[in-house]
Amino acid sequence: MKRTQLPGFLMTVLLLTACGAPGSEPAALPDDRFLTIAHRGASAYRPEHSIPAYLLADEMGADYIELDLQMTKDGKLAVIHDSRLDRLTGTDERVKDLTLAELKSLPYGKLFNEEHPDLADSDYAGISFSGLIDVLARFGTSVNYYIELKSPDRSGKMEEAVIRDLTAYGIIGDPPMEPGPGGLPPIILQSFSEDSLMRLHEKRPDIPLIKLYSFKGNAADLHSDEIRKLQNYASGIGIPAGSTHAGFVEKIQGRGIDVHIFTVNDEDEIRKFIDMGADGIFTDRPDVAVRLSAGG
Repeated sequence: MKRTQLPGFLMTVLLLTACGAPGSEPAALPDDRFLTIAHRGASAYRPEHSIPAYLLADEMGADYIELDLQMTKDGKLAVIHDSRLDRLTGTDERVKDLTLAELKSLPYGKLFNEEHPDLADSDYAGISFSGLIDVLARFGTSVNYYIELKSPDRSGKMEEAVIRDLTAYGIIGDPPMEPGPGGLPPIILQSFSEDSLMRLHEKRPDIPLIKLYSFKGNAADLHSDEIRKLQNYASGIGIPAGSTHAGFVEKIQGRGIDVHIFTVNDEDEIRKFIDMGADGIFTDRPDVAVRLSAGG
């Protein structure tokens, strides 16, 4: 289905012996296993990036819960996709201009109730934003985390902060990492920023890294030079569903790089990408992807 190398995450654990070792190969992702990544939690059913959405995703059997991280004014990591708050709260403020405490004081669950009256719950109205440490404190090592670093700057502070918090809550210890639930890597980190990912690879080569792409045209493609660069640090790539085609998936996997597709909610589309041989998908409906990947 994908990369040809020593099998699996457990072999990588045995082989990795030092942090930041020069020339370290990208960490392995599991062979021949389709990953269901709960996009912002089970966000089709509960408010995005909320503890209830993550709880439901775990109950549904998702392999990973996905978190987007933005850095706050006081240098902490908030779990939120948007850099501005207007969509979720109706306020014209930016995450980077607020402290984490200020951000956590702003409820945003009302929007979900308005957009999904059939799933609305009065308790959702009071849901407010979480810090990364809040999610880690709630779930610990009981789930696997798939985390995107949003708009990291060149300082490296965001990478340092995420490694610090993951270490503090026992998600990653000294390298090599121990397997998480299901024998999977307990953490996968992703970003559109190549520089950020390369800094992370230098710090923790045992963490699988995903380079995100968007494509101006409909058909995904990468030049051979870009693929060679990826092989130095990335375990996989994340690409939009609308750009994905079988030829590209086969090409990338043939170079030892996994392909994760975002964001797929339609049942027929999910089935199509499973049949195509993709390594995983991001979905707001993890229950559907889990069922289909199991042959249901």
